[in-house]
Amino acid sequence: MTKTTGNVRYNKTIEDELSSRKTVSLRTLSLHKRIIAKEHPEIQSVIDEINELAVEFADRIVENPNEADSITGIANGIMDKKKAELKALIAAAGLPADYLELKPQCPVCGDTGYVDGELCSCVKRVLIEKRFKGAGLNASQTFENFRHDLSMEQRDKRFLENTYSYCLKYADSFPENELPDIVLMGKPGVGKTFLLNAIGDRVLKRGYSVLRITSNRLVSSIMDSIRGETDAPDLFVPDLLILDDLGTEPMISNVTVETILSVICERQDANKPTLIATNKSAENLDEEYGDRVLSRIFSPQRVRIIEMNTPVIRFMKT
Repeated sequence: MTKTTGNVRYNKTIEDELSSRKTVSLRTLSLHKRIIAKEHPEIQSVIDEINELAVEFADRIVENPNEADSITGIANGIMDKKKAELKALIAAAGLPADYLELKPQCPVCGDTGYVDGELCSCVKRVLIEKRFKGAGLNASQTFENFRHDLSMEQRDKRFLENTYSYCLKYADSFPENELPDIVLMGKPGVGKTFLLNAIGDRVLKRGYSVLRITSNRLVSSIMDSIRGETDAPDLFVPDLLILDDLGTEPMISNVTVETILSVICERQDANKPTLIATNKSAENLDEEYGDRVLSRIFSPQRVRIIEMNTPVIRFMKT
């Protein structure tokens, strides 16, 4: 898979997004300035004074370069007083203190798109939206809506409560988890997808980028890229990747296993968390994917394996 920073289409998407944000911020600031000029002449008067003083002191420095330090010191003292006066007037008018500042839409990256050389989560969410039309999460499947009390047996209830608690703690601690990956195993209807959706929902609301994709859609996307219909999906982008229904995708020679292995290896090697849900047993996974995939999926150094052997709760009634 191609890294985002080397993908021309993704880079263009990032550039367009950041340019759009800048345009919106500039329009907002321009509107605020027009409102000040029209409705708050006392504020506008101080702004004009500040601008005139800035030009005046700049001219003095040009005319007397040997006295630049002295002039700058005097200018700073006068300008500080004027800015304090402006701040007081803005507060007296009941306006926010940053009303006349250019405000970025993302306070984390300041609309630069990057934090410490890495893509900001705000940009990752845009890329996911553009490529996948959203995070792929089920909005109704949240921790608040999870019913771990539907099982009849106390042992099963305790297991579901413990699993629920682990997943909730994982979501609230993300990305500072002792084990970054989770694999939920069990037959259909025991709540695997629901819990992973709930984790994704909580992590997304905490400001991180999340993508949930089924293994079937993943393989289909790769096949589309091989046929030249679309670009290969960059699953390195999201902070959290949820790979659902592993084992239901078509087994295509030289594509399926290599694709799954590539996704898991690339993300694990970069220490990027991945959650997996599968209806398959360990034996079935070994038979279908082989040792290379299995060793990654079941890596004790980074993966929490949870086997959900509880009764099907999807169709149970309260």
